[in-house]
Amino acid sequence: MRLRTWIQLSTTLVLIVLLLIANTAIYFIFKNSVISSEMNRLTNTLNHTVMELNSNSNLSMEQVLQAYLISNGMIRVVDRNSNTIIQVTTNNDYRNIQSEYNDDQFEEVVSYKESMFVVVSIPTIGENGEIVNLQVVENVDVFFENIHDLKWVFVYATIIKVLILSLTSRFLGRIISFPIQRLTQTMSLIEKKGSFEKISITHDTKDELTEMAMTFNRMITRLEKSYLKQEQFVSDASHELKTPLTVIDSYVKILNRWGKERPDILEEAIHSIASESGRMKYLTEQLLLLARSEECIESEKRLVNIIPIVEDTIHRLQQAFKHEIYLKSEQREIYMNIHEQSFVQVLIILLDNAKKYSDDHIEVELKESDKSVIISVTDKGIGIPVEAQAHVFDRLYRVDKTRSRKTGGSGLGLSIAKRIVEQQNGFITLESDEGRGSTFTVTFPKLEV
Repeated sequence: MRLRTWIQLSTTLVLIVLLLIANTAIYFIFKNSVISSEMNRLTNTLNHTVMELNSNSNLSMEQVLQAYLISNGMIRVVDRNSNTIIQVTTNNDYRNIQSEYNDDQFEEVVSYKESMFVVVSIPTIGENGEIVNLQVVENVDVFFENIHDLKWVFVYATIIKVLILSLTSRFLGRIISFPIQRLTQTMSLIEKKGSFEKISITHDTKDELTEMAMTFNRMITRLEKSYLKQEQFVSDASHELKTPLTVIDSYVKILNRWGKERPDILEEAIHSIASESGRMKYLTEQLLLLARSEECIESEKRLVNIIPIVEDTIHRLQQAFKHEIYLKSEQREIYMNIHEQSFVQVLIILLDNAKKYSDDHIEVELKESDKSVIISVTDKGIGIPVEAQAHVFDRLYRVDKTRSRKTGGSGLGLSIAKRIVEQQNGFITLESDEGRGSTFTVTFPKLEV
């Protein structure tokens, strides 16, 4: 069953049940109220009749009953044997309505010859001093006709309301199911075309259906990004691994031809294969690191003083770089909530990049302001051309490919650093003057501190 049909049937059924319950309750409440009101009126008539009998000893009981006779009914006196002693009536047909004696007051509704009557009886003292029942009987066909008309009014009103509710629920079902239909259509389109389509949100409401569409769009955005990252990773890997694999394959073919006969070719081939294999290993590690850096491990973040971490990193790298690395910081304590390994990785990438393209000393500066923590790494190297500065953070981009191969660069380091910094809600910038050096500046917001 379609959701729209289910909504229409379920809402209509629920509303029909509620209408039936409400109308039935109103009908019986009104019916009982009318009958009870009439019984109270007749009881008051009998009480006044009794008072009149007790106060007017000169009048006979029949005369008093005649005086209090109602317009469409009968007043009678019934003895202990349920026999009628005296009765006055406006219609002789009423005389045959069965009488019954009771020691207590009672009210009832009886049917006689397809007519409805209300009977009210109270005990009193008769003319001979014995206990008798004084009963009033009234024809209430008019009331029951009104009640019967009311019943049909409820029936017709219920039918009309059900029709209106059916149309309304159908319209409501269309409104509710429309975003779901769009979602289904969008998913079908994605399945057929293999594209990443999104649901168009035409109004800015905060209902559940809009939230569902927004959640779907966010999910599609994440899937698209994940797919593009995967595609980019495969493209990067295939592009960068193609050259060393070609070199290795070429030298393997040379070895097969002349490797056993010419030692110089054997030595050259072994050296080149080892060099290209090492480069492939390094490149693979960098690509995997870049893929892993897309996920920030929030649970491993902790609040630490970054000054000792920076000092320790500089000390370790200075032994390998054989460059002088100077740290400049006016503070001895700068606390940040960071993933320590990722933070150290950013420092290593920036310092390694400075070392590759500079033979002079390297400067690291730490500054803390009210809103941010700033880390800058400055080298006195060859600098970066203006036209290349906008691309240095792109994957596998190298300003000087020949020089990069000599220094072992893969074009992935700065891209990795940029991803890690963005995971910390920070950003990285570059200032470079060709021939005079470059400064990479990392800014972390104080919210992370």
